[in-house]
Formats: sequence, C-alpha cells, structure tokens
Amino acid sequence: MLSDYTGLGRNAYKVNRPLTPDEKASRLSKDRRWTDEPPNDEALLIKINSTYLEIVDRWYWQKGQIQVFTLVSFLMFAISPVYFLMMELQRAERGWDAWAFLLFTFLLGWGLAWAIWKGMRMEIFAYTHYPIRLNRKNRMVYAFRTDGTVIRAPWDDLFLHIGEGTVPTVGTTYDIRAHVLDEDGVTVKDTFTLAYPGFLTGKNDLPRLMRVGEYVRRYMEEPDGVKKNAEYSMLFNPVEGRREGIHWSLIRAFAPSSRYPWLQLLFSMVFSLFFLGRWLTMLTCKVPVWPEEIEEECKIEADDPYRKDASNNPKFGFLEGPWLVICVLTGLAVLAWVLVKYSPLSLLFSG
Repeated sequence: MLSDYTGLGRNAYKVNRPLTPDEKASRLSKDRRWTDEPPNDEALLIKINSTYLEIVDRWYWQKGQIQVFTLVSFLMFAISPVYFLMMELQRAERGWDAWAFLLFTFLLGWGLAWAIWKGMRMEIFAYTHYPIRLNRKNRMVYAFRTDGTVIRAPWDDLFLHIGEGTVPTVGTTYDIRAHVLDEDGVTVKDTFTLAYPGFLTGKNDLPRLMRVGEYVRRYMEEPDGVKKNAEYSMLFNPVEGRREGIHWSLIRAFAPSSRYPWLQLLFSMVFSLFFLGRWLTMLTCKVPVWPEEIEEECKIEADDPYRKDASNNPKFGFLEGPWLVICVLTGLAVLAWVLVKYSPLSLLFSG
C-alpha cells in the first residue's frame, strides 16, 4: 500500500523531547514565501472566510483505503483456528500432537487477528476526520487530536519544519509539521501535521508539499492572503458537522486517477475496494465537533465577502458522477467474477 499513516495511532508523534538537529535545519520561516510556484490547496479545504481557514488532516484522503483488505485478513486469522478445531473433532482418534497443533493454531491465528484489529482501530470507530482550524484574526491554531481532544497554539509560536515519514513500498515521504514548544523553546510538547497533499512518493513531490504549505502560510501572513486564497479555491470537502456522503466517498476513492478517467476504469476493481473501505469506515466513525469556546472565538461576520464552503462547490459533471458509478459497478462486477472463479466460492457453482 502507498498510504502514509505517520502520526496516527501507534505511530503517534514523539513529544516531551528536544528538537532534533534535522528539525532545526529544516525549519520554515513564516515571514517569507516557501516556494516561487503558485500556492495550491490540494483539495484539503473544508471552509474559508476572513476569520479562519479550516482544512482536513493528513489521513483524510486515504481514509478506509486498507480496511477491506485488513478485514479479510482479520476474518481469515480469526476463523481459521475454529475451522481446524471442528475438523479435528471429527477425527476418531486424537493424540497430544493434534492438541498441540490446535493450541499453536489458536495462539497464532488469534494473535495475528488481534494485531490486525488494533491496526484497523486506527481508522474505524474513530473520527471521520481531524480538522485543523487557523484563525487569522486572533492568530490561533486549533487541531483535533486522534483522541478527540484539541491542540490550541498561537500561530506565531509554532515551530514549522519539513517532517518525514516512511512508506514501505515508496520510502521517505514528507509533510509540513508543526511543533508546540515549551517555554524553553526547544522541548516539543505537542505535534500535528499542518500540510500534506497526499500520495507523496518522495523528494520529487516536495514542490507539491511546499505549494500547499504556502497556501496556508499566505492565508495567515499576507495582507491579501484571504482574498487570494478565496478567489483561488473552488472545491471544499462537505464534512462540516456531518459525515461525507456516499458520492463524496466515491469521488475520493477514485481521486488518485481523476486526471485519467481511462485509468479509473482500468483499475476499477482496486478503486472499488478503496470506495467500499472508505464508505464503511466512515459509517463507523464519529463526526468531530469543536468545543463551544473555540466556536465563540471563531465567529464569522454575516456579510463576509470571502466566506466559502461546500455549498459553493461547482456542479459535478459526467466524469464526477455517472462515470464513477459505471467504474464502481464495473469494478464490483469484476471482483465478484474473480471471487466466483478463483475462490472457494467456485465450489458452489461447479459440477
């Protein structure tokens, strides 16, 4: 898998430690541009206005991507020991070696099932997303933690730098990481990812990272940052106060090949699994709700000319609607054929 779960669950960021030399060397200054390329929001936005900018977390784009695969593995390891036990009970004679094998099967199978379940719980029965809100007026940043609590930190005090993660099939990936420092200025008290465009594949994608980082920096630092960002941004994630709809899950699942529709059809079986995993995962998750005091600090003016959210999204056309339905139905049909043809289910249809 190409997913990057850096900072989620058991891979949570390390805190209560001093800044490392690499972090100090990769520090980003807020008072100057991070790239000469035009800023890009990378479809991370939830809403924008003159008071605050709200974006999704680094894990939102890949939500549920691996859940179908892990669920199959979980069921296989959880059920296999029971299957072997039932087979063994049908035998007329059983020696100590048979019982030893069954014990080993239960320990191994259920141990692996438990480990897979722990991994699945990083996404299911959690939150639909972990929003980050940047208040331009009071210079505060609010970020949802994975346990539902909220980080509150002054924008001007955040230590920003280029962080690193690892994907087994890709190698090193990069994000723009924000540290909340102690009063000594060197001890990391808390950490969250401020910008991550998703599906990064190494150093060649650093320009993309810096463009989305510059989008955030421009909003907070430039006098006309609100105006420029609001004029540029056209697409917003419809997740404020609710779960994303099934159509949005479909759009997100097929997004990696959105520029090449023929690839969406060619790899429709894989993308259909991503869709099922994402949709089912979202159904198990809670919607994050900002504390009342934060909402009070982030009031929006009724006549704000730069107020935009999912209600301002453009109408989707054929490629974002009927075409994706065709692709997902094709993918599910191919998946069903593969299961019938090459899985134990084929025995039900054989002579």
